[in-house]
Amino acid sequence: MSTNEELCAMSVNLHGTIPSLEVKDKPWLFVSDSKHCDIEISRIFHSGGLLLCSSRDGEISMIVWNPLTSETRMIRTRNRRDKGRNFVLGYYQEDKKTYYKILSFYLDNKDFEIFEFNSDSWRFIDDICPGLSLLYSDQCVSLKGNTYMFAINDLSVSLLKYDFSTETSVPVPLPYKSHYFEAISLSVVREEKLSVLLQRDKSSKTEIWVTNVINETTTKVMVVSWSKVLSLDLSPDLKIRYGESFLLDEEKKVIMIFNNRMEEENKSEDKLYIIGVDDNKATQVYTIDGYGPAVFNYFPSLVQIEQALGKSKRVY
Repeated sequence: MSTNEELCAMSVNLHGTIPSLEVKDKPWLFVSDSKHCDIEISRIFHSGGLLLCSSRDGEISMIVWNPLTSETRMIRTRNRRDKGRNFVLGYYQEDKKTYYKILSFYLDNKDFEIFEFNSDSWRFIDDICPGLSLLYSDQCVSLKGNTYMFAINDLSVSLLKYDFSTETSVPVPLPYKSHYFEAISLSVVREEKLSVLLQRDKSSKTEIWVTNVINETTTKVMVVSWSKVLSLDLSPDLKIRYGESFLLDEEKKVIMIFNNRMEEENKSEDKLYIIGVDDNKATQVYTIDGYGPAVFNYFPSLVQIEQALGKSKRVY
C-alpha cells in the first residue's frame, strides 16, 4: 500500500466473520527522510519487481527501486513542462534478457517520450493513441511488462495495451461498450490476469471482470475474453469513483478498494473497504488522510536495475 509518501506492507485476514487488515508499523520507504532521494514522491508504479517512484508536482527526478535488493537508480527528466507529466514503467524480453523502459506522457497527449536505461537518455516517439486522450498514470497497470491504460474521447472509453518492445499500443476490448462509465478502474490479479471494475451509471451494479484469455500475437486489436466475478449492489453512501485503487481475490470473490469521501468542507479521507459477494457488505478496515493512496500486490524479484553504460549500480 502506498500513501502519504510511504510504502507499507500489509496483511489481510478473510477467514473470520469480520475481515481485518494489519498494516506493518515500519514503512518500506519514507521519502522525506530517505537517502534514496530528496524529492516528494507521490506516485508509485510497479512492474516486474521494480518500483518507479515519481512526483505529481513537476520534479525533474524520479527513482527506480528494487525493494528486495535495495538497488536504486536516479532518473532525470527533461526539465521542461514537467508539471502534469505522467510516467509508467515496463519491460520486454529479448535473447533471454530483460530490458526496462519508461514511458512519459501528458493528458493532452503531447510529447510522448521513452527513456532508455542503457543510454541514460530520453527520446520522442509518435503519438501512441491518435484521437484519444490518456488518463492519469494512477489508472494504469503493468501486466507481464506491458502497460494497460484507459483512453477517452467524446464517443467512448477505451482500454489500450502499450507494448514496450514495439513501442506501440493496441485496443483491448472491454467486457462491453459504453460511451460513459460512472466508475471504471484497473487492477492485476496475482500478476496473471487483468481485472476491471465497471459501473455503467448511478443505478447500475458495480461489476468486477477478469480476463480468461489475452491473445498477445495480434498487432491490431487484441483478442480478449472476460468473465464476470462480482456484481455488487452497493450502498449509495459508498460511491465508487474513476480510478479508485482496488485488489481482487478471485477465489474468495472479495475486493479491497480505497474510497475517497468528503467528511467536511475542504477535508477528505480515504477509507479502505473490503467487500464480498455474499452480502454486499462493505467493511471499513483502514482510514487515512492523504492524496490518492493505492493498494497493489507486490511480487519480489532479484532483477537488477540496468545502469547507464560506464556507471556502477547504487545499493543502499
